[in-house]
Amino acid sequence: MATNREATVGSAAPATLRRGPELLAQLEKYALAVLFAALCLFFTVYGQTAETFPTLANFRNVLGSQSVIAVAALASILPLTCGKFDLSVGAMIGLSSIVTGSAAATHELPLAVAVSLGVLSGAVVGLLNGWLVAYRDVNALIATLGTSTVVAGLISLYTENQVLSTGIPEALTNVGSGQWLGVPRTLWALVFISVLVYYLLRHTPYGRYLASVGSSPTSARLVGLDVSRMVLSSFVLSGVLCGIAGVLLLARAGTANPLVGPGFTLPALSAAFLGATAIKPGTFNVVGTLLGVLFVAFSVNGLVLAGAADWVEPTFNGVALLVAVAVSTAISQRRSGKA
Repeated sequence: MATNREATVGSAAPATLRRGPELLAQLEKYALAVLFAALCLFFTVYGQTAETFPTLANFRNVLGSQSVIAVAALASILPLTCGKFDLSVGAMIGLSSIVTGSAAATHELPLAVAVSLGVLSGAVVGLLNGWLVAYRDVNALIATLGTSTVVAGLISLYTENQVLSTGIPEALTNVGSGQWLGVPRTLWALVFISVLVYYLLRHTPYGRYLASVGSSPTSARLVGLDVSRMVLSSFVLSGVLCGIAGVLLLARAGTANPLVGPGFTLPALSAAFLGATAIKPGTFNVVGTLLGVLFVAFSVNGLVLAGAADWVEPTFNGVALLVAVAVSTAISQRRSGKA
C-alpha cells in the first residue's frame, strides 16, 4: 500500500508541475482579450459613460475610425516579423493620401489611376526603406526615420501645408462614409486586408521565411534563404499596405491633410507590440494586432466619453507602447531561455 501511495504521489507531482507552465501560457495568450472585455464592461456600467459607450452608434463610429490605424498596424508587423522597425508608416499614409487627393482633385485623373498612384507612392517609399536596410546595411530605425522626415518635408513643399478639401471624388468619399449591411465600408476593407495578411504570414512559405529571418538571420542564410530580398520585400509590402491606408484615410476624412500622417506611427506600433503579447505571445500576429487596436481605441474612447482631456490619447498610446514592448520582450526572453 505504501508503495502504491508513493507511486500515486510521485505521478501527481509532475502533473501538477506541468500544469503551471500550461496555465501561464494560457494566461499570456488570452490576458489582453480578458482585459479588453473587462474594460468594455467597466465603461458600460460606469455612470458617466453608461449611456453612450455601449450604444451601436458608438461602436460603429470607433470601428470605422480605427480602420486606417489597423491597416497601418498590419503594415508594421511585416518588417517587424523580419526583426526590423518601420518608423515611416505614418509618413507613407500621409503621402498616399496627398498623392491620391491631388491626382484626383487637382489633376483630374480618373479615380482608379489616382488610387493606384497613392498605393504606388507607398510602395516606392517602402522600396527605398528596404534597399537602405537590406542592401546598404543602414539601421532600420535610422533609415525609416530619415525617409519619414524626407517624405514629410516633400509633402510640406508640395502642399505648402494647405489642406486639400475640394474636388475629392464623391465615389471615394462614399466608401469612407457609407455602410454595407450596417457595417462601415472601411471596416469591410480592413477585414479583407486582415485575412490576406493572416494567410500570407501563417499559411504560405513566404510567411514562414519571414519569421525565420526575424528569428535568426544567420540560420536563415545557412539554409539558403535570400535574407536581403526577404527584408526588402517586407518593407515593400508594408509600403503597399500604407498606401491603401492612405486611400482609406482620404475616403473617410474627405480631405487630404498634410499634417496628419505621422500621427499614425505611434498607434500602429503600439497595436503591433500589444498584439505580440496576445494570441501567439512573443510573435507578431494579425489577430493579436487587431485586438491591440481595439484595446487602445476603446480605452481612449471610454476615457474621452468620461470627460478626459485631449492629452489622454497620445499619452495612453505612449504608455501602451512602452508596456507592450517591455512585456513582449520579457516573453521572448523567457521563451528563449535568456530569463
